[in-house]
Amino acid sequence: MKNVIFDVSKEYLGRLAEAIVDNNPDSMIVVAPLSGTMSVHAPTKKGKSKGYHRMKFEVRIPEDAIKGEDALGDFGAFTLIRLPKSRVQDHLIRE
Repeated sequence: MKNVIFDVSKEYLGRLAEAIVDNNPDSMIVVAPLSGTMSVHAPTKKGKSKGYHRMKFEVRIPEDAIKGEDALGDFGAFTLIRLPKSRVQDHLIRE
């Protein structure tokens, strides 16, 4: 499982976006809304998702916006999620 970073500053997001573009100069960043149904699952007691909240969703990008047959294999993504501070453990909130 990759690291989850809570209470990310807007400066950190800016540095992350710069790093993505700098390390992939032939790429661009795209902001796309979530589409369709999103489901949220509480942590399970066993299995590979044990101890993790899970969110399942999809993002739809119009077919005429992407060139090539295997363009989807080139995608890299991360998710930015808004959470109410009252739902996050205190030790994960920046002072």
